[in-house]
Amino acid sequence: MKYFFRGKMLLLICGLAGVLSAGCQKDYYADGGLADPHYAGSIYDYLANDPYYFDTITYIIDRAGMKTVLQEDTVTFFSPTDDAIKGAMDDLNSYRYTNLEDSVHLEDISPEVWRYFLSMYILEGKFTANKFPRVDPNNIFSYPGINYVMYDGYVLNIGLIYQDYGGAEAVGARILNLTDITYNPSDFRKDPKVQIATSDIQPLNGVLHVLKNSHVFGFRQGEFKRIAEQYLLLGDPSKSPASAYRKNKNIFR
Repeated sequence: MKYFFRGKMLLLICGLAGVLSAGCQKDYYADGGLADPHYAGSIYDYLANDPYYFDTITYIIDRAGMKTVLQEDTVTFFSPTDDAIKGAMDDLNSYRYTNLEDSVHLEDISPEVWRYFLSMYILEGKFTANKFPRVDPNNIFSYPGINYVMYDGYVLNIGLIYQDYGGAEAVGARILNLTDITYNPSDFRKDPKVQIATSDIQPLNGVLHVLKNSHVFGFRQGEFKRIAEQYLLLGDPSKSPASAYRKNKNIFR
């Protein structure tokens, strides 16, 4: 699991058995304080400068033609991890293997496909976690969160889940939660959802939140496989992605 900007915790265990009075000396450590969430560059720059965690994400952003969006526009990016992309590609290639088709690589996927999925995770404007309302999937009428229209029109419900602590309700940690409510509008609890692993990284042009590693890219299991495979069957739509999209809008529905 990938974690970023975690607050530093220093645990000092002092003393020998039976000698509880043995003291800790401040000389033993230097407290570095809390991590600074601000980054002197764009969201894209942050991702590109951390290839260990985001090289695949950066590649598909380039492939989708969305570098400028994450470099110049004021946006909030809920970034999937590289492992989420790997999982999506593994799912696609497993399906192709079963159907006696050759494996494909990142560069074989149409730019329009990458753009369609990446746009689900981009929200125009700057939204730190505290800007989102409370959401409770088990009490949605009281705490419904808010439905947000993402970059290319996809709708997600976003809100903060207030966790219980010490037997007291809703006084614990607050975790940012994204739900694909269009999957099953009649039952919020069954809709695909993901929580944030790390929030509020703040580059110059917006906010970066990093999703949990277990997230299914595109929210719906098998959706990336379905759309990517149909595009692959068209031949090579990447030569004219805009034209292919106009001719095959039904693929994305």
